[in-house]
Amino acid sequence: LVLFAMVVDFVYRPIITPAKDLFVFRPGYVSHDSARLHIRYSDGGNLELRYKELVPKASLLYQNTGSDDTSIDFANNSPWESAGEFGPPTEDTDYTSTTALLNLQPATRYLVELHSRESTLHTQTVLLGSVEFKTSPLSHQPARLRFGTGSCIKPNFPYRPSWTHDIYGFASMLDHSDSLDLIMFMGDFIYADVPLYFGPETEDYRRLYRQVYAAQSSRRLLRKVPMLHVYDDHEIKNNWHDQDQPPMGSAMTAYNEYNGLPNPPPAVSGASYYNFTYGNIAFYAWDTRRYRTRWETPNTDSGEATTSDDEHTMLGQEQKQHFIQWLHDVNHTAAVKFVISSVPVTAGWSNFDSSQDTWRGYPTERAEILNLTQHIPNLFYLSGDRHEMAAVELPSGNIEFSTSPVSQFTFPFVGKFKKDIGGEHTIHYRRPGHVKYGILDVDTESDPDTPRITYSLYTTDIHHGKRPAWVYEAKGAHWR
Repeated sequence: LVLFAMVVDFVYRPIITPAKDLFVFRPGYVSHDSARLHIRYSDGGNLELRYKELVPKASLLYQNTGSDDTSIDFANNSPWESAGEFGPPTEDTDYTSTTALLNLQPATRYLVELHSRESTLHTQTVLLGSVEFKTSPLSHQPARLRFGTGSCIKPNFPYRPSWTHDIYGFASMLDHSDSLDLIMFMGDFIYADVPLYFGPETEDYRRLYRQVYAAQSSRRLLRKVPMLHVYDDHEIKNNWHDQDQPPMGSAMTAYNEYNGLPNPPPAVSGASYYNFTYGNIAFYAWDTRRYRTRWETPNTDSGEATTSDDEHTMLGQEQKQHFIQWLHDVNHTAAVKFVISSVPVTAGWSNFDSSQDTWRGYPTERAEILNLTQHIPNLFYLSGDRHEMAAVELPSGNIEFSTSPVSQFTFPFVGKFKKDIGGEHTIHYRRPGHVKYGILDVDTESDPDTPRITYSLYTTDIHHGKRPAWVYEAKGAHWR
């Protein structure tokens, strides 16, 4: 009976506790002069954003005591500014909205408060929540960036009897959150079809997002660190390749409400792929689901195409051409470039599922892209999806860091990763671990001509996630 109750709790928790009263206030994309803020608030009443700069105490003459410790302590002394009032989110968007703060200063830390203005006999202002963030440096300026990467989460996995479910990977990330500038989450933020598909309606997907955002570690982490997203198959259904067929519309409505709209502006109106910069560090985030056709049949040994087939695509022609133009634009204007893919570029994962769902299943287009990026200095691929970790030097010479799951099941005895195939070189591979994520440190300041890029793997299986399980320093190349 107890076991049955646990199964019911794990499977049906989104139905049992749908988190209808969930409150969310978190930073999304933060540029050098603006910040997108994601809100969920269902109690009505106009809202107001107030913000102020946070100045390091040691920069204030009247508080300069000669101490060298200025890394954390900020003075709350600058005046508040109001971004104005706006109406509350409505039921049409599941009480979510994304708003923007504009005209901010680059490389500056801000405190932002969200207030509710309740009209009674005397108008009352209620503080709902607050967030902190630091704007990025100006474009093309040398920078230091520290950011997290990973994909795949399921609340309360492995299962623990508890009234409030948590996300253990986010709890581990919290140990490093004070030093993170952002987190790049690379898909499977929800599992619409695991362990049970509840249905194709928009509310079926919204419930799952609310369940993730209601977790204690989600609330704490996402209030402190901006998180950017791409989506993958489980935001829709497993191994999705049917483009805009149902339930794509319902799934994308919920995704945009919770994760898509707080992202950087899309490259094309209505699209989900985007690019942005942090100083002279450039990012391009692919959409690997909406435009993909059915896969090719690769050679089982090399992952290469048996015959050339231009009709099979993962990116679609419009996205691919936009990406190629981006490569041209950033080639010698960005010191380091990151390409975000929800599925691995490496052909190393070679079982039946991987041979269809990852870039291994699209070898012609993969070869076309790698042929281009081999000429781009300091370009790295970041991916997730496989519930395993691999660092691979691709045939192009570019390095891919594929890291997952942040908090999900792994495959202790099954799976098939082939090392050093098709011109690849496997630098590191790790299968075990229900919690695995990467942290990248990028330094284009110390030597502006030759950047430093360091990847650190964290897993709670080693050092309880407090210290890296594996560290790799990539050799930066002269890029100008």
